[in-house]
Amino acid sequence: WWWCSSSSSFTSSSSLSVAKRRPMGIRFVDVDTNGDNYHRRNHNGLCREQSRSRSSLFASSSSSSSGGGGVPSEAVFGTGRSDGGRRTTTGGRRRRQRRRRRVRRHQNHHRAFEASSYYNFSAPKTAEDGSSSESSSEASSGGLKQQRGGGGGGALNERRVTQSELWWRCAKLPMYSVAIIPVIVAAASASYLNLIDPLKIGASAMNLMLRLLLGACSVIAWLNISNDAWDYQTGVDSGNRKPESIVNLLNGDVKAAHVTSAFFLFAGVVTLLPLFANAPVVAPIALLSAIGCGYAYQAPPLRLSYKGLGEPLCFTAFGPLATSAFFAVFAGSNVPSFMNMPPLLWVNAWMVGMTTSMILFASHLHQREGDEVSGKLSPCVRFGVDFCVASIQHVVSAYYALIATFVSCGWLPSVAGAMIFMTYPLARAMQNYALDNMENEKMLFKTKYLAVRWHVAHGVALAFGLWLSRRLAVPF
Repeated sequence: WWWCSSSSSFTSSSSLSVAKRRPMGIRFVDVDTNGDNYHRRNHNGLCREQSRSRSSLFASSSSSSSGGGGVPSEAVFGTGRSDGGRRTTTGGRRRRQRRRRRVRRHQNHHRAFEASSYYNFSAPKTAEDGSSSESSSEASSGGLKQQRGGGGGGALNERRVTQSELWWRCAKLPMYSVAIIPVIVAAASASYLNLIDPLKIGASAMNLMLRLLLGACSVIAWLNISNDAWDYQTGVDSGNRKPESIVNLLNGDVKAAHVTSAFFLFAGVVTLLPLFANAPVVAPIALLSAIGCGYAYQAPPLRLSYKGLGEPLCFTAFGPLATSAFFAVFAGSNVPSFMNMPPLLWVNAWMVGMTTSMILFASHLHQREGDEVSGKLSPCVRFGVDFCVASIQHVVSAYYALIATFVSCGWLPSVAGAMIFMTYPLARAMQNYALDNMENEKMLFKTKYLAVRWHVAHGVALAFGLWLSRRLAVPF
């Protein structure tokens, strides 16, 4: 508006009157400092660039006022319809502004995710001779610098992750779902089979549930902390490979990590074992065997995870052992013999073990480089990341096919099967994310959190389906 009103030497009264009638159209005319380009939005809302000199632009404005054959002044200012322009309303301008803000938020979120990469969180270090250990490249628009580091092999920006964020990641709160899901699935299975101990109904049942969850979470805390300690000693998490490891946050104090993990193990065992008083003797043995699988997974002399046996151990510990042990706690003296055990229990234990093993399998995708250097024969080291990402798709498809088979055989209630099939979009999202980021291994860090989301939704859907089947008295 100021440009039009102050340029009376080359604008006529007719052009000023047009501008006064339609001032908003001028916002989409941008003449650069050299007068070479001017940008205007066409009728589709897309930016169109036209090359035009300052003299021809101004001549078209003056020729329109003198009756010449130039471009009308309305077309120059983008307010007319003669050359594809459009009138600009306040609502349209606000919609475009909101669209631009959404795009900027998405871009900023993507940059922030790349900045908080899994491996490198600190600023690039400079060697003593003055040469930088990180190769930097300056972006052409805005001068955004991105350093690609050597220590951990991940992409990092200038953003530094704070100590509190590292401690939050060290807590691994989503991973405690692997302790919660077996408990609620076991309770739902015992309720569906009408095997709940009469002494464990009502307030006593809630007390039992809370004590089981507390003890199971304590055992998982031992597993996470001790796993960080052993991996630090073997070199998998040493240095800058895993800055959120509790040993790195404790400045390499491995002894403190082992003492803390032992405390959580003792608290978990003391909390859980008294709950097996009325259960068969095989139930506490199954629980202790599940804890033994966790020790054999990570600790010497076995360290079976370094031999590629982590997933079978995870399936056995959280599936048949832990789920059946918790089922025996809820059933008490009503637990049938091993030969008369209903197929529903084994089907539920199998599903819990499969979804839990998928979390462990997905956590290896972005750690292939560190595992290969330290000699850990994870599936990604043995078969490659491409094979592992492709196998996720086949395993998930076969998994849901088996669910349909269990329902058709009568081993799983149809309502529970339908609830489980509702979680397929979450499994599909996990597959698509892994396939889309297969070329960038560091971006596969998010896959395990998508696997955790699928695991939680699957377990809740299974438990709710079993409860709903008994509530509705569905005969199949």
